[in-house]
Parts: sequence; structure tokens; C-alpha cells
Amino acid sequence: MKNKGEILASILKEFKECYFFLHNTKEFSVVEKIMNEGFIFENQLPHSSDRVNPNEPIEVTYFLFQRKDYGTFTMILAFPRDIYEKYSAISNSLDTGIEEVMTITDPYFGDNDELMYTVSPKHVLGYFNIKTSEFFRNVNWDPGYDNTLYRKPVKRPVKPDRQE
Repeated sequence: MKNKGEILASILKEFKECYFFLHNTKEFSVVEKIMNEGFIFENQLPHSSDRVNPNEPIEVTYFLFQRKDYGTFTMILAFPRDIYEKYSAISNSLDTGIEEVMTITDPYFGDNDELMYTVSPKHVLGYFNIKTSEFFRNVNWDPGYDNTLYRKPVKRPVKPDRQE
């Protein structure tokens, strides 16, 4: 019998050639908002999510165990490798964070004086219900979506009262 991490890893393997980031939440209303409006995160994507490799089911299992207190809904961000590598190349050429490239909105300073970014709902594959071991795909997910065609990336903004 497979554990929940193995089940999720086998689901993610079906979406070949993607990089996956997972984030847990407690409220289903938050799940719906993320799938429809995008994933808002602070400062850097790895601060709000964990990158996992579905070819390493133990990694996915470990994530689910470590983050279980954050909620039973695991949000799945899925970036096709070619798109993610394009974002990364642009980030390197502009000498800025990849968040500046992948965000669909202009970054803004949040309550903690950290920059806030938004990943498009077209990069939100769906969610996994840990209690039922069910996967629900986001109808908005688009493996061909490239937000650099719609928003020109810029250098990381500096808060007006800070010096570089």
C-alpha cells in the first residue's frame, strides 16, 4: 500500500518535464483563491514553498510530514522546465531574482517590509487533499503559459528608505 507521499509523487510524474513547488494551507477558500488568482508569496518562492522531485517519493513524503501542521491542502505549482529555465536565464541576464521574472504583478512591499510576488494561476497545477489522497487539477493551469510575453521583467525594486 502506497503512502500519501508516494501517491502524490506518482501523480506528479504524470506531468513530465515540470519543476514542482508545494505549499500547504488549511482553508479551502485559500485553495480556490490561489487556483483562480495566483499564488502570492513573500521575498523568494522557496521561503513559501518547497521544491520536490516526484522521482524521489521519499522527498514528497517528507514534505507532507514536515508541513502537515500548515494544513491538509497541498497546493502544487508546476513550471514546465523550458519555461522555468527561460525565467532563470532572463533572471541571470538582468542580474535579478527569478521572482522578478515569474511574477504577474508588479512586486510590492508587504506588511513585513518584504517584497511580495504573484505566480500566475496558469502555473498552479492544482491541489492534493492529504486526508483523502485525492488530486484536483486546476482548470486554469496552462503548461504553455509564459508570463514574460505579457509582463516585462524588471530589476528588483529597492524600498525608498533603503540604500543599496
